Amino acid sequence: MYGLVDPDAAEVAGRTLGWLVMAGPMHISAAMPSILPYLLRLAADPEVPYRGRHFDTVLVAAALSEPVDPGNRRDLAINGPEEEHPERAQCRSAFEANGVWVRRLLADDQLPEGEPLRQDELDSLLGAAGLSQV
Repeated sequence: MYGLVDPDAAEVAGRTLGWLVMAGPMHISAAMPSILPYLLRLAADPEVPYRGRHFDTVLVAAALSEPVDPGNRRDLAINGPEEEHPERAQCRSAFEANGVWVRRLLADDQLPEGEPLRQDELDSLLGAAGLSQV
């Protein structure tokens, strides 16, 4: 994790972290729930290099940790049932336990970098953290 705050190592460390927290193109890994509290703090710190990328990873985690409706055959086919992916519920718990950091990120006018936050991204992040509109 130290490499993520070192300006000389941050880019490579960030890519490595991305490989660790993702199990595939659209699936979070079992490591994501444990790393998520640190990602939230890294993204909230303006001194951290590439913090916008950490925020993007937080947004991906929020979207991919949404519960799957067992009555939706399409969602089940794409994402699998909840009982086969406990990392999703664990991520939601991590988001809820760190709701103060989610609110801090949403109040930061420097995030996200580039395009403004879309409504679906905001909804995913708030929903994962069990928060209402800020």
